[in-house]
Amino acid sequence: MDISNEDNPDLIPSNTVVPRPVVLVLLDSWGIAPKHPGNVFANLKLKTFSSLVKNYPLALLSAESKTVKERYQILGASGLLSKLISEAGLSQLNLSESEKLLASWHHFNGERDSLLAKESLKVISSKTGLRSESPEQVLPEIIKIALTDIKKGLHDFLVISLSNLDLVSESGDLEAAKLAAKLLDKNLGRLADAILKQHGVLIVTAAYGHAESMINMATELPENGITNNPVPFIIVSQNYQGRTIGLPDTLDDDLSLVESVGNLENVTPTILKILNIPLPDDMASKSLL
Repeated sequence: MDISNEDNPDLIPSNTVVPRPVVLVLLDSWGIAPKHPGNVFANLKLKTFSSLVKNYPLALLSAESKTVKERYQILGASGLLSKLISEAGLSQLNLSESEKLLASWHHFNGERDSLLAKESLKVISSKTGLRSESPEQVLPEIIKIALTDIKKGLHDFLVISLSNLDLVSESGDLEAAKLAAKLLDKNLGRLADAILKQHGVLIVTAAYGHAESMINMATELPENGITNNPVPFIIVSQNYQGRTIGLPDTLDDDLSLVESVGNLENVTPTILKILNIPLPDDMASKSLL
């Protein structure tokens, strides 16, 4: 389906030049937890994610005691993010697969159904059948569309839901989920490379975790539902390389040892800051920059 119509001076400085594109990539199911046999990411070599964590600003965001609907509403500030982007005269694209449409489009936009000015929606039909037998799901199709859009400069702001790990982890098959994570990591690298070549900004986060606590080690049975573990928040841009947003170096690259410095409410004001769009006076949450 295709439809169109106060900062800390010690942290990252604000730029008056607005980068294009700014891309928000949602890696749902990618939470942060200590290593254990039921954690998909334990001892898994993820070249792209490790490189981004090492070279770009990272924060952990708390995401506790909220439903999927509530978390997506918080991520998009109940539709305020897309509304302010539209009012600023910027073009935007929301790209997802049909299984994630309710969350990544409807809930993210505050239950709004109609398109705003210069806003587009692209939805790829999700695969049917056993998810464990197709770790990539529709990831190749999503990435192809995203790369074309980024390279051609079609939109100023993109929200991209990469949900193969989320869907595969629901199967309870740990090995299939590990393969899904590797595929996701590889394609995240392709997106990062394309965005950096355009001098844009990539923002990586998630609404919730699950794959990091996929198996209950006490029962050895799959865990159902989302977790309350923190999620990563990474800002990838040439302007931000080597900078931090208040975090110390992690110990032995174990992100579970790092304390959260914000929550999902900080995502919208941070994106608005990057886009050089003034924050509303009544917005309580602050930018992480």
